[in-house]
Amino acid sequence: MTTEIPLTELDAALWEGLETAHWSSPATMVPRVLHRMALAGPEASPEDCELLHCLVPEPGRPLPSAAPVAVPLLLALARDPGMGAVRAPLTVLLARVLRADSELAARHRPDTLPLLADRDPAVRRAALPLAPDPECLLGLWRIEADPSVRLSLVRALGMTGTTGARAVLAETLTEDHPALYVAAVHASAVLDPDLPVRHLPRLLSLLTDPSLRARFDDVWYVPHRPDALTREHLLWTTYGLLAPHPELQAAFPGHLLAAAERTGDETLRREAVLLARHHTA
Repeated sequence: MTTEIPLTELDAALWEGLETAHWSSPATMVPRVLHRMALAGPEASPEDCELLHCLVPEPGRPLPSAAPVAVPLLLALARDPGMGAVRAPLTVLLARVLRADSELAARHRPDTLPLLADRDPAVRRAALPLAPDPECLLGLWRIEADPSVRLSLVRALGMTGTTGARAVLAETLTEDHPALYVAAVHASAVLDPDLPVRHLPRLLSLLTDPSLRARFDDVWYVPHRPDALTREHLLWTTYGLLAPHPELQAAFPGHLLAAAERTGDETLRREAVLLARHHTA
């Protein structure tokens, strides 16, 4: 076994009578999946991790009784470097479980904080919801160097609305990295819905410049999605930010199409046409 999980805690008898959040997933399945993942180590399957999302309650529902028993075992797997690429989805799962129960999260905080400083950027990104407060996020922002984690931090800070977070967003709105700048606009829109309008010329310039397209790759990640979003995804989300201004939103696909015709960017042209059809549907 790659990860040292006490076998006694994987005894199915200990899980009998416990419940998951889904009637089709008995609690006795959880130790079997955990055991299989621990044995597989770096070859563990992301599909097995998906099976464990039965520990996450529906919004407004209490945490199922199997979840507190599973959390220490999930932590053991997520913190083990030998578990390879499955560590990030395990950390996403942990964050979803612990955010559903503040007392359980506080109890395990000493064991979850190391995930925020993990060597793997994917684990650090996934662990951001485990940050106990905005000050922790600000501290991470000051030391983080990986662009993908910095981008996720910008988005997480934007949700806090604190004075420190607003300062970070204002600073990042002057950022040269196009994806970080766009992330700052998106995050700031939560606090100031008119800000994307004021920044629309630069947004259009960055999102339609073929030479910058590669700089949007491999940096913009969202929870529950293993792959990074592309520039084309961001065209749609930026379009959504313009909803408070229907006339600007209606004109947005036309601006993209004009830029595509000017630069010969066929991918941009295709997305512009799809956006235009969506708008008129």
